[in-house]
Formats: sequence, structure tokens, C-alpha cells
Amino acid sequence: MTLWGATITGSVVDKETGEAIAGCSVYLEGTEFGTSTASNGYYRLDRMPRGNYNLVFSMISYKEIKRRVALENEASVLYENARLERAPIQMPAVEVSSRRIEFEQEVTASSFRIDKEALKHIPVMVERDLFRTLMTLPGVTFVSDFTSALYVRGGSPDQNLVLLDNMVLYNPFHFGGFLSTFMIDAVESVEFLTGGFPVRYGNRLSAVLDVESVDPEPLGGYLSTSLLATEGAVWGRLGKFGGIVTARRTYFDKVIPIFLDFDFPYYFYDIHGKGSWRVTPKTRIEGTFFNTKDKLDLADQNIPIGAGWENRLITLRLIQELGDPWVFKSWIGWSGYMAHMQFSDILSDTNRIDDLSLRSMLVRAGETSTFEAGSEVSYTRFIYKTDAEPFATYNIEGRPLYSSLYLSWRYKPLPVFLFQAGGRLSFYYGSYPDTLRDSLTGDVLGVDTLIRRDLQPELRLSAKYFLTADDAFNLSVGNFYQNLAMIMPQGGRIPTNFWIPVFGKYEPQQAIHIIAGYEHLFADGSRARIEPYYKHYPYLLVFNEELDIADATGNIFSPGAGRAWGADFSIEKASGNLTGWVSYSLAFSRFISDTLEFYTNFDRRHNLNVLGTYDLGKNWRVNAHFTFASGMPYAGTLGRYRMWYWDPVRQEWRYQWMTIEADRNSLRFPAYHRLDIGASKAWEFRWGTLTVRADIINLYNHKNVMLYYYDLSNEPPVQRSVNMIPLFPSVGVEVRF
Repeated sequence: MTLWGATITGSVVDKETGEAIAGCSVYLEGTEFGTSTASNGYYRLDRMPRGNYNLVFSMISYKEIKRRVALENEASVLYENARLERAPIQMPAVEVSSRRIEFEQEVTASSFRIDKEALKHIPVMVERDLFRTLMTLPGVTFVSDFTSALYVRGGSPDQNLVLLDNMVLYNPFHFGGFLSTFMIDAVESVEFLTGGFPVRYGNRLSAVLDVESVDPEPLGGYLSTSLLATEGAVWGRLGKFGGIVTARRTYFDKVIPIFLDFDFPYYFYDIHGKGSWRVTPKTRIEGTFFNTKDKLDLADQNIPIGAGWENRLITLRLIQELGDPWVFKSWIGWSGYMAHMQFSDILSDTNRIDDLSLRSMLVRAGETSTFEAGSEVSYTRFIYKTDAEPFATYNIEGRPLYSSLYLSWRYKPLPVFLFQAGGRLSFYYGSYPDTLRDSLTGDVLGVDTLIRRDLQPELRLSAKYFLTADDAFNLSVGNFYQNLAMIMPQGGRIPTNFWIPVFGKYEPQQAIHIIAGYEHLFADGSRARIEPYYKHYPYLLVFNEELDIADATGNIFSPGAGRAWGADFSIEKASGNLTGWVSYSLAFSRFISDTLEFYTNFDRRHNLNVLGTYDLGKNWRVNAHFTFASGMPYAGTLGRYRMWYWDPVRQEWRYQWMTIEADRNSLRFPAYHRLDIGASKAWEFRWGTLTVRADIINLYNHKNVMLYYYDLSNEPPVQRSVNMIPLFPSVGVEVRF
């Protein structure tokens, strides 16, 4: 197949409004050649061989257009514009060509766009969940079934940037980690970047999850219920206005006491709403409201533990087309996070974040060159307070300011070469009046102002070289800064979610990414990829597990360095009755302190996921998900010995047991593996669709170990394990209208 040929280019707009249509599929019927329109409605097909073809314009909610085109010689340029009329169309062609545009125009290979249909057909334990799907991708691992926190290419969960409509979410999880805070039907698009992300994203070291709320459709809705939760939504559009509201509420507190002799006073709820106003064909205003809340109180069970946390987000976005090919976007919003943990009257932890942010972006999308410039200003009110009676009380409170400017340029000078360069310059200012007092006497032990001023230059470079129309090599390098850290014990199997921006002696965390890769795109949109990577961390902060509470501000974190390296492989089947993917990761992750170097507690050497969904016809689907992961490291006891000593009081020799501890994280848990299966059946009626699904989690009931402990009631003590999720059946019913 030749790399050189004719070119077809043009634009696609809405016939009624004249507004540019982004994401429209443009392809030559019966061939593998296709693309999708950019944000300004333009498209370009290069390297077309001579011949006569049907040129197809295909887009959801629009009538398909076919045109006969003749390419007379390999040096010709043909201009074809299209005006589409609204009407529903079929989906498969859109998926194929959207993969083609992603392959041809995206430089960073470490990018995954998650199909909403795939999210709906993976076996589930409680509800469909975005984060559980992300865990099946290459480069991503987890520490237990009881948290859906993502560990990406050797990075900890606090190194991941989670955005909803371009606003930061600080804790996108619910208690136990079974579910994230995102409801699938409230989501329009998901982009997950596992490394080398472009300069529009900052203040994180490892990965980016960029979630866009769904664009409201004509009147409709659904109601879904399972063993432990009920979820529903209603949406509609009237003229230039549209809106959607999605809500979910669990009833753990109502259902668990029916099956177990134990009250479990825990519940959470999620509300996610979006409204849009098409002011003119070139002006659109959108608003998002998001609120989640978890509450747990075990006091009535004589367990002195209470906890709760809440996410709240409000954002307003303006999208303005300034005239071909310029587009301006601007966001203003507030993201709030509140977390509280209480243990009897002994310990109380409180974390509060109020983040007010303003972001803007100016994009010029051309056929061969795209320019992007943007800015970000974030003003944060931050509180972390601990009351540890009768030892000490301290309050780290501040109002850090983070601002940045960035420039990015994507250039395709030749059909076989794609290049992207970007620079980001950020400024961080943190001032923290810190007060530490004795909780018994009330005496002030220390008052000071912990100030940081940091200028943070970042450079990102990426390139793609096309060996053929379907094969390409990728290379990406860049440096990254992060100005906050999470209190998360290295040995903890369930991460906490208390955040502290850097202050005083603690410097911003840093990372350098080097990523290579090869990818092949099949004619049906399926894809195979392999990516080796290396990440160097010149400066990291980890929670100090030997924290002296009387000097918390001085030793709450342990500074160090780190490195992570490995390779990710994936192959996906995107069409036919059988769809799914296989992913495999080989990974290493190490932390370097002043005195030693050791594997992190989330260092998992091998991680394999196999997922498949088979369409049996007549609205029957079956699916399966198999996971295998090698054991993760932990620090533990190797044995014990008797240490004899002379007791001068009793005038005899006595002994006490002394333990022999292994080197830090030198032991490994057994390998983790699990098979989940599911099936669903849908019935279509004039009023809508009824779907029933059943799933079995951990089909063969494998006992995956979460942690070990010693039973001291035996002599010698016996090592016992706490296991993760056993065999668990689940059923659910959904009604759509």
C-alpha cells in the first residue's frame, strides 16, 4: 500500500443552523480509509489511491450522505463540503472512523477513549462503574477489591488528575471502593491518559482522567435498580435549551440487616446535572452541577468510628466560535471537598478544600497545523485539622494560589510525520499560618508562617511516525510538577483521602516521563499497541508512618525520590458479535529514601486482563472478565526468637519474644486472580426498553488475600489472612423510556 496519494478535504456543517459538526465520520465506502471532522468541522483524507469511490458523511442524529468522487491521479486535491440534515443513523461506522481520526491526528499513544457501550456490558458487582473499567486497561493496577483507586504506571492515586467538565474532583470514590462517583449515563466522553499528557493538563505527575458530561438529548429517561442501589435520570431538549439530571442512592443501611445480624449505617447519594443553551449557532453556554455524599456512623454498633465525605462542583462553560478556524472556550467553577473521620473521643481528622478556578483556551485547528493557548488560575482555601487527645491538636490552614500559562502546537508537515510540542509555565504561592498547641494546657507551642514560592517550567514533546497507513511509532517525553500530596500510608490497603498542598520545607513533587510505542489500527477500528516507558521522580513526598504528632508540620511527609519502568500491551476487537480486549502490563516501581531503596507497596510485576462480550442476537448478551495479577509487596514478620534476661527481683532467668522483621516491602502476597461473568436480556416495547441482567463475581470463589495478621490466641501464633470479595451474585433491572 502506497504512503502517497490524492487528498480529499472540506468541512461539514449542520444544514439548519450552519454550525460546524465535530466528530462526523467521513470515509470511502468499502475501503479502510476514513477520518472524523475536527472541532471546527474540517476533515482531511490523505494518501488516497486513484479510483472511483462513494464518499460517505455519517454522524449520529443526522442523515447519511453519499457522494460519488473520482480521484484521477495521486497528486490531486478534491474539496468536498457537506451540509447534514438531522435524522438518526447507525453507530458502527462512526466508531470505526473515530478510531481512524484518533490514530491519524493524536500524537500521544498513551490515550484511551472509553466507549460508553463497553462500560454497560462489563460484569458488575453493585453497579456499572467507570473506574472498574479503567482498571482493566494496560498500565493500571489496584491494591484490593475494596478500593477503586487507580495506580498508573508506578504512580500513586494522588498523582492522578480527575476532571469533570474541566474542574478538579478530589475524591471520586465511595466507601469501600465498589463504585466511583460517576454515573455512566451522565457521561458523554471519557479520555484516560496514562502518561505523557499534553500541557493543557498540569499539577499532577502520573495520569489524567478527563470526563465530559453528556449533551442533553430529546425527552427520555431511565430507572435502574439492583440489590444495593437505585439510579435514574430524566433529560430533554426544547429549542435551544437542554438539560439532564441523574441521581443515585444506595440502601446498604436497609438491605444488609435483612441478610446479616448487623446494622450497617452507611449510605451515599450522587446527583449529576447539566444544562445547555445554544445562544447562537456559534455560541454555546453549558452549566454542570455535581454533588456526592457518603455517611458512615458505627456508634450504634458499639464501634466508635464515624466518617463522611462530600464532593460538590459547580461550573459554567462558554464555547464561542470566533470565525473559521478559531474557537474560544472558557470555564469558571468551584469544586468543594469535605472529609471527616472520628474515632471515639480520641482522634478527629477534618479535611476541607474550596477550589475556585478560572480556565480558558483558544484553539486554531488547521488541516496540517493546530495551535492551542490557555491559562489557568486556581485559588484554594484549604484546612487539615487533627485533634488527637490528649497529645496535641494542630491545624494546617492556608490559601494557596496556583496559576499557569501554556502553549501547544501540533504540526503534520508530511503525511508520514506528526509532531507536537508544548510548554507550560506555572507559579505556586502557598502561605500557611500554622498553630500547634498543647490540648491539655492550651499553651501555644509554636506559631509560624510557612511560605512557598515556586516557578515551575514544563516542556512536553511528542512525535508519531507512520510506517504505513495503519502502523505508527510514537515517542513522548516531558516533565511534570505537583503541588499537593495525599496522606496515604505505604502499607495501607485502603487509601485515605486527606489532601495537603505543599508548604514550608516540602517542595513540589516532580516527575519525568519517557514513553515509546508502536500501534496498529485494523480496518474495523480494532487496535493493537505496545508501549515501554520509564518514569523518573526527582522529588516525591510519602506519608511518614512514624509521624511525631507533636511536630506534625515538620515530619508529616518523608521526602525522597523514585523510579518506575515497564511495558504495556493491549489488543482490542471492536466489531462483530464478539468484542473486547486483552491487556498486559509488566511494571516496576521503587521509592528511594536517604538511606535505602525499596519497592512501593503497589509494585505489581504482572497484570493481565481479558474481557469479552458476545452478542447472541435477539437482545441477548453474555460477557466475561478474567484478571490475573502477581502478588504485591508488604512488610511483615519472618519469625521470632526468645531473648533471655536475668530478673533481679525474682532472682531467675526469664525471656521475652522478639520478632524478626523482613526488609521493607520484601515479602509478597499470593497472586490475585478472579473470573466474573454476566448476561443480559432486553425487551423492546412501544414505550421503551426493559433490561434484566445477572452477574456472578469471582465465579470459582478464589480467596484473594488482602492482608495477613497473627492469631495470638494460639501458641505459637498462627498467621491468618483477611480475604477479598468471595463469590458474589448480583441482579439488576433497568427501564428506559
